[in-house]
Amino acid sequence: MKCYFCRRPLTYFFTKNGYRLFRCSMCGLVQTHLGKPYTQFLKDFYTTGYFTGDDGAGAYTNYAKDKPNIVKNMGVILERIKRIKPTGTLLDAGCAYGYFVELALTNGFDAYGFDPSAFAVSQVPTVLHKRIAQHAVSEVSYKKQSFDVISMLDVFEHLADPVVDLERLHKLLKDDGIIIIATGDTDSLAAKVLKRRWTFYVPPQHLFFFNKKTITQTLDKAGFAPILFFRIGKWLSLSYMLHLAQTTGESRVAAVFEKIIDALHLGSLPLYLPMGDNMVVIARKT
Repeated sequence: MKCYFCRRPLTYFFTKNGYRLFRCSMCGLVQTHLGKPYTQFLKDFYTTGYFTGDDGAGAYTNYAKDKPNIVKNMGVILERIKRIKPTGTLLDAGCAYGYFVELALTNGFDAYGFDPSAFAVSQVPTVLHKRIAQHAVSEVSYKKQSFDVISMLDVFEHLADPVVDLERLHKLLKDDGIIIIATGDTDSLAAKVLKRRWTFYVPPQHLFFFNKKTITQTLDKAGFAPILFFRIGKWLSLSYMLHLAQTTGESRVAAVFEKIIDALHLGSLPLYLPMGDNMVVIARKT
């Protein structure tokens, strides 16, 4: 494999979930060798189990039950958006069940969304059906220059060709539009300490792993200029936290605790994790 940016040969990093990860010694970008057609992967992987606790997916325990925590995390990002764009048209790329679309609507935005998962879109409330579509970034067909804001929350690391996808979204933004990306930071202390057990290192769904330098480079290639970087902590249910520790964190102890917590019906207990590994960038169209 060659680096997505530098085109230099990559160095083997480690293998996880049966997939090999490689790292560029020049720019630090980490990428997963998927080894299968991405379009078919989207259809096969992001199904019911991804959102409902399939251990093989290494994703959510129960996306619907975790809605209060997910929305609380999204609210922090929306407040930052409103400081720059108090209102306007908003498109949420990779919107899942439509929670951010719903939140943006209640905050005065004319909000829309899309997601490649047929299952996720099937869970969208009826009131949002006309606002949310099922397709990938490569299939967007919205009118050019029709959005003030585009959001990609915990989505960017899932893309197989992030520069090309950003270029597509660039065309949908108005001339003074902004894009918001929330993803993991490979330069964070958590990533460096946990190494392969870091929760963002979860192939095959996460294909690229960025730091501030490489995400800036990605944005620049697609016609965006970062105007703000910040980090956020996250609210997670105790059940979800233990699920992540067990699946992506590869902890055997977490599996035991998860059974105990379920037996005591404490899984919904919310916990705040200020890990500092969640990087958010707001960039303006150039």
